[in-house]
Amino acid sequence: NGSSGLSSLSISELKRLLTERGIDFRDCLEKRDLVERLENSDARHTAPASTPLAPLTQEETRVVDTFKRVCPSVAYITTTLQPRAFSLQGTAVPEGAGSGFLWDDKGHVVTNFHVIASGQQGIPQRVKVKLEGMPEALDAVVVGYEPEKDIAVLRIATKSLPEPIDVGISNDLQVGQSVLAIGNPFGLDYTLTTGVVSALGREVEGNGKRPIKGCIQTDA
Repeated sequence: NGSSGLSSLSISELKRLLTERGIDFRDCLEKRDLVERLENSDARHTAPASTPLAPLTQEETRVVDTFKRVCPSVAYITTTLQPRAFSLQGTAVPEGAGSGFLWDDKGHVVTNFHVIASGQQGIPQRVKVKLEGMPEALDAVVVGYEPEKDIAVLRIATKSLPEPIDVGISNDLQVGQSVLAIGNPFGLDYTLTTGVVSALGREVEGNGKRPIKGCIQTDA
């Protein structure tokens, strides 16, 4: 046992162990006192039993359930710009990446225009979309876009689609309501941030420095 093991140590070894642990032993007169002091210190340094986590609150459960339900419909979008004819660069050039979400069971995906835009050259010639569970990203067709509103609609062709996201009505929003921002910006894993509606009817600068009115400001 531990006691017999410590008893086999020399007095100098016992004192060294006590010193390393920062334990005062100046009042120990005999070897057995040193052993007892070490045994007591071992008992104090034993890791306490782990405490089970407290049950989730009702609000935490709601957030966790929403995150799990929505993630399958959050899309990871990548774009590449194909080289022009007679270009010295013979391979496609990665342009950017971002998030979007599945709109319906027809494979339409909504994202921001700036996610699929390629700077001054307009729309990339190749856009790929990946949803949870897909072994690889699928080629997407750009159905339409509105640069001045920073919105774009894509479409992917697959027989296996998750449930589309339930779309709410922005007219019913109030400042102070809870907000969950779920994305997949790097294609590695889903992210979640929480916050509130900070303001309604905001105006932000869009493509070509034209204002986009009626925006919802959040701190999520």
